[in-house]
Amino acid sequence: MQTKTYFASSVPAALDLARKELGEDALLVTSKPSPPAMRAFGRLEVTFAFEAAKPTETAPRQVPSLPAATLPFGPTRALQPSGNRQPASELDEIRQQISALRMAVGRPNAARFPEENDYLTSRLTDGGLEPGTAREISAAAARRPGDPHAALVQELAGRLPYAPFPDMKPGENRTLAFIGPPGRGKTTTLVKVAARFGLAKRVPVKIYSAGSHGVCGEEQMARFATILGVPFFACESLESLNLALNGDTWKGLALIDTPGISPAESSEIGEFARFFSRRPEIERHLVLRADARSADMSGVISRFSSVGVSRLLFTGVDETLSLGAMAETLLRSKIPTAFVGTGQQLPDDLETISAAGLARAVCGENALAAIAA
Repeated sequence: MQTKTYFASSVPAALDLARKELGEDALLVTSKPSPPAMRAFGRLEVTFAFEAAKPTETAPRQVPSLPAATLPFGPTRALQPSGNRQPASELDEIRQQISALRMAVGRPNAARFPEENDYLTSRLTDGGLEPGTAREISAAAARRPGDPHAALVQELAGRLPYAPFPDMKPGENRTLAFIGPPGRGKTTTLVKVAARFGLAKRVPVKIYSAGSHGVCGEEQMARFATILGVPFFACESLESLNLALNGDTWKGLALIDTPGISPAESSEIGEFARFFSRRPEIERHLVLRADARSADMSGVISRFSSVGVSRLLFTGVDETLSLGAMAETLLRSKIPTAFVGTGQQLPDDLETISAAGLARAVCGENALAAIAA
């Protein structure tokens, strides 16, 4: 019995090549990620065992047992000649084992190749997902047919919630509120949305400021509104904002800037929760930092849960090495996303995001390139 190693993009591809070169009885021995120096030839190193051809054969061919970990259908005992067994029965058992191996290879099952499944899991954990989430998704991806990397992207994308922002129709009215802790970029994000999805598409825009924004908060928003050339209304209380919205017959995109609410200001979150319960038509975008830990993001979502968050909006995508925490937060919260902030430039650094783009970024592609694609 001899062995031969192949470098390939997947185990099925290596198996097809081995069958052509070594014969239909070639047996899979191991598969593992290729060493860095050999990655150019294939991401997996796959080894097969085969029986070399002989000029003559005077004795029954010996079939060694393989380690249990290499066989997807469990351990098997070695087949050795025995005076108590007939050659025909031994040959039948060999055929049964080969048939079972072929059937297992033909099924897309995560249990076939544990090394490949570990490789898919490592791609997700390297991308920033938690180990438990990565194992669950990679196991499901391994059951998909086709290229493993493409299957991994498709499986992750299918689980990520997102809600694209559709173009507004003439005469349509849509109101968005931006909420969250201080320092997440709510005000600059609002200005980007006003310019990119309002004025650039010839949609009328109106801006409201709700509650106390601290020193120079309202003045800053008033200056932005003047630059954009759109109406701006500062409402000192949520009640006055509610009255302003009730008496407004204007059509277009209305954007509400809210003050940053720290963890200690739970009573203010309660006030906003009561206000939004009376205005279910308002989309509530909770603004988070993409470079924060997923645990921190989950904590913010929990604090603002009474507000009834409609969307998650992530800023600082350009300042993080990985979007895994962002994807982990979406998977856990089940709250969709629509926009991401990709820098400080107004109004350019704002993108709509798709589940497929985020999945590609987590699985190793350049984050900004994958999102913008």
